[in-house]
Amino acid sequence: MKGRLTTLGQCQMILCVASWIVPRRARAEWRKEWEAELAFAWQISQAKGESSAATRLRWRCCGAFLDAAWYRCTREDLRSTSKHWSQMPTFVLSVLFGVLLLLAGASGDFPRLRSILLRPPYGDPQHIVTVSRTGVTSSAEWVVPYFWVDIWRRHEPAVEGVAAYSWRPRAAALMISGRPAGVASVRVEDGLFQVFGVRPLLGRTSRPSDAQDYRIGLLLSYETWRRNFFCDPNILEKRATIDGQEAMIIGVLPERFWFPSADVGVWRLADKRSFSREVVGVVARLRPQVSERWAEGALQRDVSNMTGEAFWGSSLQVWPVQERIRQPLISYTVALCITLLVMIAVIWSGRLNLYPRYAGAVRACRWWTFFAIKSFLLLSILLAAVVEFTPEPYVFPPGKTTFVLESVSLWIFSVGCLFTLWWSLVDQQSRCRVCLRRLVLPAHIGGSGCLLLGWVGTELACPEGHGLLHVSETDVCWLDPAQWTQLDESWESLFSEKANDEVLG
Repeated sequence: MKGRLTTLGQCQMILCVASWIVPRRARAEWRKEWEAELAFAWQISQAKGESSAATRLRWRCCGAFLDAAWYRCTREDLRSTSKHWSQMPTFVLSVLFGVLLLLAGASGDFPRLRSILLRPPYGDPQHIVTVSRTGVTSSAEWVVPYFWVDIWRRHEPAVEGVAAYSWRPRAAALMISGRPAGVASVRVEDGLFQVFGVRPLLGRTSRPSDAQDYRIGLLLSYETWRRNFFCDPNILEKRATIDGQEAMIIGVLPERFWFPSADVGVWRLADKRSFSREVVGVVARLRPQVSERWAEGALQRDVSNMTGEAFWGSSLQVWPVQERIRQPLISYTVALCITLLVMIAVIWSGRLNLYPRYAGAVRACRWWTFFAIKSFLLLSILLAAVVEFTPEPYVFPPGKTTFVLESVSLWIFSVGCLFTLWWSLVDQQSRCRVCLRRLVLPAHIGGSGCLLLGWVGTELACPEGHGLLHVSETDVCWLDPAQWTQLDESWESLFSEKANDEVLG
């Protein structure tokens, strides 16, 4: 009993010293928890007959200092620190940057956005064009009869190469050596990869014997090869099936290559007979010094001479691939410019009273720099989310109009621009004009029935005592919606941390 009292007495002394770190109002409860825990640990060690129980118990008591420090930091200082940090402008920027990083991780480093912004992964992309029709029904404007392609291939000197493709945006059932994968596929002529000027990472893109082989020749995208087949170097010439048909892997394409969509994971080589009675999409490579307008007339003239097609009310359209790839970005830019013009008009009107007049140059630069960076991050998040996670407006359409898909993405981005920039303005208005911290202590002043006799609204204060913001409850012509009142240095003592500690006791 004497040894037990001595050991527990020493432990209680250690706890007594450590308890001074814990805030006063929680100190008694903290000591009771530790004393109960130590008493239980002592009983367990005595029941087991451990000889080193006293030493282990003393060492365990030393951990009370860490627990007490953690208690104070997490329960008191951390709470006030987090509250203080959440009011700072760097907190908003950090959160927005973190959201942007999360989007990058969720999308796989923005593959669609990179395909729009970066140079297309084709050889001399400025000479690659798509050929389509205008003035026809929307379901047929992106395709032409396949025998037109055969005419251009045999008779047209304006193009170095022309190839057809056909696809539908749906997954195909691919099976390689018993390992299944569901990937989007597209049927292409073997000359298509020569038109794009792409060389395979593994294997080949075509060979004459492919036409005599009963098996379908397949080329995998780099992403499909990596994700579904773990970069298997022996995947070439392996037997495979696609939608139940016998096939063979003949190559893997480079990492950045995509066509006609970044979602496509496998390309099926098809011969002329399989395309003979179809309408197909067309890509071509123009010869140097040949313009798109001249090529349109030449291609249309060849079809008219060989088939008698009059093209009444319709015509061929030759459109550079680079322009088509960046077309969605141009639409988003137009929507953003319109939104920015509206926002600038609102700021220029002065009704929001975003910034006090006659401010210093340094303070004004800091104020508008924060607003610009915050708005830029918001718009970047919106653009990345719309491009990566909404239905893709196909650059090489699958034989049908994409007006609906493009309109949905554009409307989402346009409405999103309004909401994000409006939130940025509201957040900026609710910040101190000096330190950029969020204003606190909202207080309602006045009564709604006395609008003609006095000011009615909400008053917010800067945590550092730099000023007060008066936000009117009703937007009337003789009152500003928001008015900033600058406080002199004599008010700062009322907002200091020392004063707050004295008030809280």
